[in-house]
Amino acid sequence: MSVAWALADEGTKAVIYEYHRRAVSFVIGYAEAQVFRSRSGANGIVEEDITGVVAAAFTHWASMADDPQLHDHVVVWNRACSVSDGKWRTLDSRGLFKARTTLSELHQGVLSDLLTGALGVGWEARGRRHSTRPRYEIAGVGEALMAEFSQGAGQIAVYRDDLNVAFVAARGRQPTGVEQMRLAQHATLATRPRKTHAGLDELTDGWRSRASRHIGGEQVAWVANLKDRNDLPLLRADDLADPILQDAAEAVLSGVAERHATYGRQNLLAETHRILHGVRFASPDDRVTVAERITDIAVDRSLSLTPPAMFHTPDRYVRADGSSRLHPASRVVYTTQALLDAEARLLAGGRTVDGPTVTVETVAAVTDANLPGRDYGLSVDQAVAVEKIAVSGRVLDVLVGPAGTGKTSTMAGLRTVWEAARGPGSVIGLAPSAAAAEVRGDEVGIDTENTAKWLTEWRRILQLVVRRVRLAGRLARHPHRSSADARKGAGQVKELDGAVDERRLRSGQLVIVDEASLAGTFALDEIVTAAGDAGAKAVLVGDWAQLSAVEAGGAFSLLVADRGDLAPELVDVRRVRSDWEKTASVELRLGHDSAVDAYSDHGRVVGGDRTDMPERLYQAWKADIDAGRSSLMIAADAATVAELNRRARADRVAAGKVADDRVAAGKVADEGVAVGDGQRVGVGDEVITRANNRLLATGRRWVKNGDRWTVTATNTDGSIAVRRAGGTGEVVLPADYAAAHVELAYATTAHRAQGRTVDTAHAMVSPTTTREVLYVAATRGRESNRLWTPATTPTRKPPTTG
Repeated sequence: MSVAWALADEGTKAVIYEYHRRAVSFVIGYAEAQVFRSRSGANGIVEEDITGVVAAAFTHWASMADDPQLHDHVVVWNRACSVSDGKWRTLDSRGLFKARTTLSELHQGVLSDLLTGALGVGWEARGRRHSTRPRYEIAGVGEALMAEFSQGAGQIAVYRDDLNVAFVAARGRQPTGVEQMRLAQHATLATRPRKTHAGLDELTDGWRSRASRHIGGEQVAWVANLKDRNDLPLLRADDLADPILQDAAEAVLSGVAERHATYGRQNLLAETHRILHGVRFASPDDRVTVAERITDIAVDRSLSLTPPAMFHTPDRYVRADGSSRLHPASRVVYTTQALLDAEARLLAGGRTVDGPTVTVETVAAVTDANLPGRDYGLSVDQAVAVEKIAVSGRVLDVLVGPAGTGKTSTMAGLRTVWEAARGPGSVIGLAPSAAAAEVRGDEVGIDTENTAKWLTEWRRILQLVVRRVRLAGRLARHPHRSSADARKGAGQVKELDGAVDERRLRSGQLVIVDEASLAGTFALDEIVTAAGDAGAKAVLVGDWAQLSAVEAGGAFSLLVADRGDLAPELVDVRRVRSDWEKTASVELRLGHDSAVDAYSDHGRVVGGDRTDMPERLYQAWKADIDAGRSSLMIAADAATVAELNRRARADRVAAGKVADDRVAAGKVADEGVAVGDGQRVGVGDEVITRANNRLLATGRRWVKNGDRWTVTATNTDGSIAVRRAGGTGEVVLPADYAAAHVELAYATTAHRAQGRTVDTAHAMVSPTTTREVLYVAATRGRESNRLWTPATTPTRKPPTTG
């Protein structure tokens, strides 16, 4: 929308601006009526309706980088007059926090409707790199043009990298740490926007010049050609019949339940507005009315976990519509019957003790000896955990393994015990990603599959059985077919039987689910159900204190809690070498403040200014790499990861470890190709692939999400040749795959770091870093784990005064 506005004639530009302001005003008005509240009473128990809010909107034409970005900043005064008693109180931020996504989705829908009504523009769904949810853009505005006007992100880092390369070219050496900080400061100043902003006419001239490289000089005509592309009807609220609304509500409920074990009305309302983005309405009020009706249906189909009011509510706390200000709808928590049923089945599996077992004698024989192919055996806590699982008879068992306690060795011991009793191939593994499955399979010595892939194949069993029954029925009804047809039909039946057997678990089999805390409740339910039906046993391996599932989760913690103190658990931290850090990691896992003090006392917490913190973290990581240590840079957000990746790459280019092209005026430009994270890669870069593709093979292996590679060649068509990190397999990644699914691999997020072990780790943390993320980030390194905190982050508790 901003691109079309920037390049339009004055009349069209005025129309877009007018409806932009109308959309902002409508959403603020909606929030004033439906979201903004105050509160009173002890602990804010009474929700206070307000007479309105005071707000001021400021329109900006451009981003900080002077890209076209039509937007408003709306400042809302944090005081409002209560309807009940006329008192002025602060706004209740909790309600606004819950509704922030709803308001964002509503604004996008309302703006789309208004622009379609005024100009007839169409909207089309487009993919996102890191989400399955589509984004909607004006039909006809190309991705390359939008990318041209999205240059702000990373400008400082890119400019700093150029300075770094120029420094090396001029002086023949890498800059020192102090010099790096000065270069970073210079880059920040050089890329800082001008304090006297350019006028809209001047900005427009610049935008037209940049756009000419993509759409030529007839830009007004190009914008005019975007009009009247809408082919959807403009619906009124009463145009949608109840069956349509009910189907939409079911889709909303399914989408929310897949991601949230519990949720509120605002979660449902936000999801409703998301699925309505592909629908055009005649007015904003029609959109709101339909969204509210769909949400009401979804609420009615949910189960409330909030106890109902058991006592009489005084009239002064009852609204005119009958709702209670003591028990407002915004505080009600819901779930679904499907989730409760799944949890109940999992709990039943953990309490059922008629599953396959192994004798104590077999366990003792294995645990008293070294593991096969290794010069060590199981420790006491590992052997006890293996025995508990092997002899329990539980259809569903758990193994709790805090970071660095030797879960892999314990799984290898369990596999050896089980196969000693049940034979080779009686143990299979599941892992959260294909790359993790490959690593875990090699370490434990079992066939291991990506959990999602395994479930996809398991769900096909019913379809295959139906095909087999139908085929067998046809053969039985026509016994007088030619012998050739009969042989062909019998062969097809045998092939289907084999496909079913490949996907079906066997009696007595053991299924080990690694990193089970990352698996959703519904996925675990399907796995355990499949095991129970086949007479097999499932073991969930993980840690409730580490990162949990993106989907509706919490089942692993639930099952561990249900076992109480009897759950098999590893207690001896082996990864970390320092005794104090072993103790501190256990304390950190439990959320004790003393753990942070311990890290700080041992120099592991480093404070500083946000502008130079990434540089200092990078320099520490680089020193470890140069010293021959394996090391990780970890950040909580993708932007910081990208910044650290750019920094690492710039040094490698300057050092000649990554190919580059030197051009006039001392400027250095990469000869590499653009990849999925908005950066470029060249020969020598370390990269990671982010999508499974079984057609891209390297011998017996194939390209997986999470695989790490080194670039060996870049091609003019955008494809790249890569070699496995630490291996010999090579493959050419096509241009479309490289552009969408390849990223630099020098830094990573905590979610992607979970399960990895290195010599040292350097993690950027902030006030929003959760305990789970901090625990994972602080336990990857054997020798050292450092926490880098910007100046706004307290690194220690303030001293207690009298």
